[in-house]
Amino acid sequence: MPHVNFTQQIDIPEVLFILFVLFFLGLVYHIRQEDKREGYPLESDRTDRTGGRVQVVGFPPMPKPKVFLRKFGEPILSPGPRQERNLDGILVPLHDFPGSPYVPTGDPLVDGVGPASYALKEEVPDMTWHGEPNIRPLRKLPEHAVEGTETSPIGMDVVTRDGVRVGTIADVWINVAELFGTYFEVQVAPKFGGDRAILPVAFADIRPRDKMAVIGMLTAPQFARVPRLAVPDIINFREEDRINAYYAGGYLYSKPLEKGLESGGKA
Repeated sequence: MPHVNFTQQIDIPEVLFILFVLFFLGLVYHIRQEDKREGYPLESDRTDRTGGRVQVVGFPPMPKPKVFLRKFGEPILSPGPRQERNLDGILVPLHDFPGSPYVPTGDPLVDGVGPASYALKEEVPDMTWHGEPNIRPLRKLPEHAVEGTETSPIGMDVVTRDGVRVGTIADVWINVAELFGTYFEVQVAPKFGGDRAILPVAFADIRPRDKMAVIGMLTAPQFARVPRLAVPDIINFREEDRINAYYAGGYLYSKPLEKGLESGGKA
């Protein structure tokens, strides 16, 4: 009886290549679907027959809801119900056609729109593996201190872009898990509130020779309106996002809007 060698009829490398391509396409599909657990469906500025906003999902479709267990906090369902900010009346379209850019109607930094926008994250702090707040001031961490070879920012004046002294750095908040400075705690001058405000390290220009920290993106009146912490010594996820967005938005909003925007786009 003659023997048949199937390997002579099948191109093994070609089969392996086809299997790899199929696997890779399946992997891309899975990853692309999984990254739609947050932020989807998107909301278009177009409306449907009922007057609501058209929801955009695209391809592939959204995944089935899945429960995620967490070490701290309640389990979360994703995708699931989400809290959205109400921006009605805060932003208006510049022109009357779909896709038109929006312009703020009030103080865009306080309202948190454009580059100053933030998400409604959970009002809980980032936690260490041991269940303690991960970002804390040095006064609560006696075992930590500013590196002796570095110039300590504590005691430096805080000056805004318009050259006004608005306070003094009173403390440094550090990331306990990774041991680096994250925020400065500013003792605000009485003229601007007299309380404490948070200044992200990344937005402070430290000048050791002048013994000052310059906030190059905010004016003094804008710094006075920096969002404050609800609880001293603790900063939660939502506060972090909002405060960082406030300073970031200052790069655009610390100067008046262009006349073209203020006049509705007319030169």
